[in-house]
Amino acid sequence: MLIPYFQREPGLLRRALDSLAAQEHRPAQVVVIDDGSPCSAAEEITPALHAVLGRLTVLRQANRGVAAARNAALDAVDDGVAAIALLDSDDYWQSSHLRYAATALAQGADFFFSNSRTEGAASDYFHGHPRCDLLFNSEPVAGAPQLRRWSEGASALFGAGCPFATSAVVFRRAVMPELRFSTAFRRAAEDRKACWDLVTRAAVIMFSTEPTLVSGTAGVGTWRKTGGSGADLVRLADELRWNRQLIRSHLLRPPDRRLVRGAISARRQAALRSALRLLIGRRNAHRELLYLLRSDPLCAPSWCFDLPRLLYRRIRKRSAATG
Repeated sequence: MLIPYFQREPGLLRRALDSLAAQEHRPAQVVVIDDGSPCSAAEEITPALHAVLGRLTVLRQANRGVAAARNAALDAVDDGVAAIALLDSDDYWQSSHLRYAATALAQGADFFFSNSRTEGAASDYFHGHPRCDLLFNSEPVAGAPQLRRWSEGASALFGAGCPFATSAVVFRRAVMPELRFSTAFRRAAEDRKACWDLVTRAAVIMFSTEPTLVSGTAGVGTWRKTGGSGADLVRLADELRWNRQLIRSHLLRPPDRRLVRGAISARRQAALRSALRLLIGRRNAHRELLYLLRSDPLCAPSWCFDLPRLLYRRIRKRSAATG
C-alpha cells in the first residue's frame, strides 16, 4: 500500500499508520514516500510500528508533489504484490477496510472502494452523493453482505462526480501495471484521472457501503483550506482541466456528459469568485491566475457572462439587507 507524505503538523502520519496496524487484514507491504515534508516521516514512525507492520519502506525525496510521490511509491512496490491500496497521510481507516477489500478481490473484483465520512461529520459521503440510490440499491455480493457490485459502468460512476475518495481505493495491480499519476496536475485531479483509467479497464467493480475511511481535516492537502487563496485557483484549474478531458471521452454517456458540463460551469463560477476575493484583498496571484487560464482558456470568456450576474445578485442582496 502507498502513502504520499507532506505535512507541517506532527502526528498525522502516525495516526494513519496506527490505523494500518489495527487492520484485521494486514497489508503485505507499506511504502511511505516523504515528499520533502517539513515534519519528517522518520520522526513519525515508532519501533513498535516497524515491528507490527513488518515490511515498511520509508523513502525521502525532494518535494515534487503528490503525483510524483505516488509514482515513486509505485516504483518501490515489490513485484510480488498483487493489489495496491491508497491512503493519504491525513486520512485513516477503520479496522475492517482492508478485510472488505481483500474479500472483494477474492470475489473477482478488479477495483474496490468504500464509503467514507469526513472527520467530525455525522453523515457519510454516499448519503450526500447524487448517485446515492444507485449505490445503496446495487446488487449485494453473495456471501459478503457488506459489499455491493457496481454495474452501471464508469460513466455513471464519474458523471456526477466520484462517490469515493482516493484513500478508499484498492485495485488489482494486473488491471494496469503501468499505472502512473499525472504530474501535469498540481493540486487536484491527478487521482481522479488515475481512477478513471483503472475503472475503465476493470471488469468487476465492488464497494462497501460501510464508511471504512475517515477523511482528515488537519492536513496541508485538505482542499477546504485553499479557499480564498491562490492555491484555490490552482485546485480549480486542475479540476477544470480534468473535467474537460473527461467530457471528451467516448465512454461518457450523454446524461453524464451534461452533468460534467454542469460541473465545469460551477467551477468556472467558483474560480471567478475566488479571483475576485484575491483582487479585493490585493493579494498577488498572477501566476495562479495564468495557470488557471492556460488550463481552461474558455474560463475568461465565461466570466464575461458570469460577472454581471454575480454583481447583480450581490447588489440585490445588499439592498435587501439595508431595507
